[in-house]
Parts: sequence; structure tokens; C-alpha cells
Amino acid sequence: MFRTVLVATDGSDEAMAAVRKAVELTLSLGAGASLHIASVVAYADIPTMLAKQPPTAPDLLSDQAQEAVQLAAAEAFAAGLQAHTHLLTGEVVPAILECAATVGADVLVAGYRGRNRLAAIVMGSVAGKIVRSTAIPVMVVREAE
Repeated sequence: MFRTVLVATDGSDEAMAAVRKAVELTLSLGAGASLHIASVVAYADIPTMLAKQPPTAPDLLSDQAQEAVQLAAAEAFAAGLQAHTHLLTGEVVPAILECAATVGADVLVAGYRGRNRLAAIVMGSVAGKIVRSTAIPVMVVREAE
């Protein structure tokens, strides 16, 4: 039986659709179910010349991830749920899967950003990589048109 739900968010519309589904799923599981919300700061995806420079400069990636987690937590709170938040660093998929293992997630929820076929073949998607990288059930949510 599912008791622990982990949803990954980057604050995008697609991710927020996944957050709403994760909240709905967690509520449907009844008392004792828990919702975890994670966002990943992935510095590896940023060219070195654009990385945080100098050390006193604002960390926009971290700020964006923190904002995404807070927005998702507010969505959960509005529905009557207390969510556990996780601000992760590293490569996105491994960081999410490590968090899932740490919290004992029974199901992962991720948003899917539809791209054209060529972009999907060349770049793949985070949701697709998660599905291919874990035995934990994954709910992939596409934002309503």
C-alpha cells in the first residue's frame, strides 16, 4: 500500500500539475500518508562561466529551487496537508532517486513537459529518465491543455 509520496518540482506549470496530483493522491491515501516535495539545484547543467561568481553573488538556481518547493508546499497546505520539503543538489535524476530512498517513497510523481518528437529523442525527459531508472512506481502527469 502506498503511504509515502514524493513529488519532484522545478516550479514549472507541468511540475505544479504534478504537485496537484501528488496532493490529491496523498489525500486519497488517508491518515498516515505523507507527502514529500523535492527540487534539485543542478549546477552541472550550467556552463562554468555562468556559475555563481563571485561568491557573494546571488545563487539564482538555489533561489529558484527554494521558490519551487515553497510554492508546492503552499499548494499542499491549502489542501490541508503538511508536506516535507527537500532542497537537493547534484544531477537531477540521481538526486531525486536518492531522496526517494531516504524518505522511503512508495510512489514518485513527476510532471512531463511535452516536446516535439525530435527534442524528446535527443534530450529525453526527466520523467522518462526517472521511469527508466527505478523500480518504484512513477506517476507521470502532463499539464492539462
